[in-house]
Amino acid sequence: LELGPFASGSTPPVVAPFDFAAYGYGSCTGWATFLTSALRAVGVPARQAGSPCWNTATFAGFATENPNVSRCWAAGVGGGPAGGVYLNNHNWVEYWDNQNRAWHFVDVSVDVVSQDTWFCGNYTTGCECSSNAGKAIVDHPVFSVTWSDVGDDIEIDGGEVLDAAALTLTSGESVSPLVWSPRLLSPLGVPVKNVGLRIVNRTEFYRCKSNAG
Repeated sequence: LELGPFASGSTPPVVAPFDFAAYGYGSCTGWATFLTSALRAVGVPARQAGSPCWNTATFAGFATENPNVSRCWAAGVGGGPAGGVYLNNHNWVEYWDNQNRAWHFVDVSVDVVSQDTWFCGNYTTGCECSSNAGKAIVDHPVFSVTWSDVGDDIEIDGGEVLDAAALTLTSGESVSPLVWSPRLLSPLGVPVKNVGLRIVNRTEFYRCKSNAG
């Protein structure tokens, strides 16, 4: 199977592993979904991770001070064009190292084999301070999806497990981590973020520490 080029903005509809294989290309979300599924298929615990809105450029800062942060999470202005310049997100993959009992990460690019990535730099105790992930803060977190329940073991999950239905910005606005389609509904017409989606807050793991670069 030869997979085609990286195609930003193709999620949805190219997101499920079959879609990705059929079309031969995908965005970071499509790549991350495919790689996560492939790792699980051979017995490696894996999960998707990502930042809904990087703390960079016109979207930097807190939602209480910068209205662009809200637009970033909502994929654009309500009633206006969606996606494009309003998407400032990225998804990648985390996998479980049972020997060291820790989660490691890898970018979705096929030529990346380590935690030295464009969005993190050289990872030590955190990402480099100048990197996108190193700038992770409130309103610009890093999440991993999980099957764990709220209140489960923080050590195993690598952070606090949250119910996506209760996710809000510092402005008090309710938001969805599915920023490429924040108003996506289930077949019953319920917002997808409200149907049991749980996420692990991984911000502390990725954010820059004083000795991380």
